[in-house]
Amino acid sequence: MSGASQRKFVIFRSIIPCTCILLIASMTDLGFPIIEYRADHLPRERGRQHGEEFRDGIVELIAIRTQLMREKNPGLTNSLIQSLAQVQWRITADYDPDLTEELLGIAEGACIKREELVVLNNYTDFRDIEVPDQGCSAILVQRGGQQIAGQTWDMHRSAKRYLCCLKIPPSDTVAEQVVFSLVGCLGMTGYAANGTMVGVNNLNTSGARPGVLWPAVVRKLLMAGSLARQREVLAAAPLTSGRSFLLADRAAGADFWEAMPDLRERVANLPVGEEGHLFHTNHCLGERMKEREHRLAMSSTTHTRYELIKKKIESVRDLESGWALLNDHEGYPRSICSNFQTNAQDPSVTCGGAIGDLQSGRVRMWRGDYLHDANFVQHEFLLSGAADKR
Repeated sequence: MSGASQRKFVIFRSIIPCTCILLIASMTDLGFPIIEYRADHLPRERGRQHGEEFRDGIVELIAIRTQLMREKNPGLTNSLIQSLAQVQWRITADYDPDLTEELLGIAEGACIKREELVVLNNYTDFRDIEVPDQGCSAILVQRGGQQIAGQTWDMHRSAKRYLCCLKIPPSDTVAEQVVFSLVGCLGMTGYAANGTMVGVNNLNTSGARPGVLWPAVVRKLLMAGSLARQREVLAAAPLTSGRSFLLADRAAGADFWEAMPDLRERVANLPVGEEGHLFHTNHCLGERMKEREHRLAMSSTTHTRYELIKKKIESVRDLESGWALLNDHEGYPRSICSNFQTNAQDPSVTCGGAIGDLQSGRVRMWRGDYLHDANFVQHEFLLSGAADKR
């Protein structure tokens, strides 16, 4: 069986102590849907539409992610997960009320508790959780008058079934956006019609503490409208753990920042009009960040992917060659498009990715590995235009 007909049964115990009931969830393949938000809907209405339409998938993904967290750290009791989730929810509500309203709508539409939605959105950021084989590769190229920015998204293979795209209409103050995400999640990387882009990679650093849901930071950065404003938003974000951020703006160039709760370090910059490239995988490049890195916990393929990108990135001239780099299989399975599975407990693979031309507004997002996945799905977007499924 393949595609949407694939089903596998898993057992899940609710994270909420008063509802410790064993549930049976069937793992379904959602087929990489595009969720189109309506311009006439308030944030809570948008979230409710999202939650209602993909309720089953959201519930299943919460079940899977809670199980994976406990496998990594049996010390994560119901009460500890709940208390951490409540703190993170409160911080996110203070950080951005409108995005919190969208999350509330998702929870209402999916008939779940908000603490469960925190687990879905902030799975890798809970304290004392190490996810050593999850990682991504991000690139920015300015060459021949074009600006190409994109990234892969490597995570536990179960997440691939629940990937989606969010298409967010413009408002009086915010440009149209297209966001690579999971059902129930605010977003993981994205592009705006004003020529800005945000990418994120996971880093393993010390000093993690309860903070904002990182997908809310992605969305807030995407709404910022300029590189200068993105820098301000990142500087003020109460982060939970270590991440690198690609901030790009066709009018101002691009930065890579490495950030953790008490430290921000810009590790690369490419001004607008200057030809060149930036790239990052999942190990720290900044001198101060290196001092705080858990090197034994970093992605086992990060240095391999970094060297492969370093060797090949000069070939990127446009969106097609950028896509080819992010889907490169040299050294497979320890490749840029990676299927390296170090153990059965946490088998990370390249679940998908996104690439965009900041000048033209053309964006491509995909689910799966086009060479090794019979259920590979790809979408094309032209910001302020229509999406085409291929």
